[in-house]
Amino acid sequence: MSTIQDIRALEVSINDIVTDYINGMYLEDDVLAISRHAGKLELTADKRESIKAGKETEIYPLKDLIRKGDDGQPEEDIDKISEIVNSWIFLD
Repeated sequence: MSTIQDIRALEVSINDIVTDYINGMYLEDDVLAISRHAGKLELTADKRESIKAGKETEIYPLKDLIRKGDDGQPEEDIDKISEIVNSWIFLD
């Protein structure tokens, strides 16, 4: 059974990875991979070639998860992150 807390926790985890990407901790073409193993979600951020993608793995380019903020600086695209989260976790 999924809860609002589960949704929020996944949003925060993805947001943290995107923040690290903005801060230069990943390469420009790195991706976020989300997979489900034994009912549990796993996140990985790395080069596409380094990720072992299974049948239940989705790949998202990190550069697609940022937008330009009101101050002109890159920031996390919370709408896109929310869409991703809602495609993986559903409230029961």
